[in-house]
Amino acid sequence: MAKKPTNTSRDLLAVTWLLMRSFQARMRQGERRLEPAHVGILARTSIAACSLTELAQHQAVRLPTMSKSVALLVERGWLERWTPEDNRRQIMVRLTPEGRRTLAWMKRDAERHVARMLADLAAADRAQVDAGLKILLETLRLNVPTQ
Repeated sequence: MAKKPTNTSRDLLAVTWLLMRSFQARMRQGERRLEPAHVGILARTSIAACSLTELAQHQAVRLPTMSKSVALLVERGWLERWTPEDNRRQIMVRLTPEGRRTLAWMKRDAERHVARMLADLAAADRAQVDAGLKILLETLRLNVPTQ
């Protein structure tokens, strides 16, 4: 018998939270130590340059908080700030080539991390997980806004 949608959603959220806790712990280790909120900044700026204000709104934080986070990422060489000629009061932010490499590395590292966690699954169990993920991806892509 199939689970109720609320039970399925509860299980999916539990999996999501466990994965996020695992990723957060990994991000805080090693030479590329990073706070989870910084990943959102790098991901947003990988799409297109944006103002500090837009970035703060996207991350749902106050402007001084965003300014501090951006300063750290600029110091690491992952972001750069500039002021547009047509609006000298606005500060824009974009991902640097090093920031793009760091974001790509983080994605690959996360994939390897999850692969290691799933390595002991039996082939039949992995096939079930794959089938379920395919359905979830199709459903979520239809229902989640791109930005």
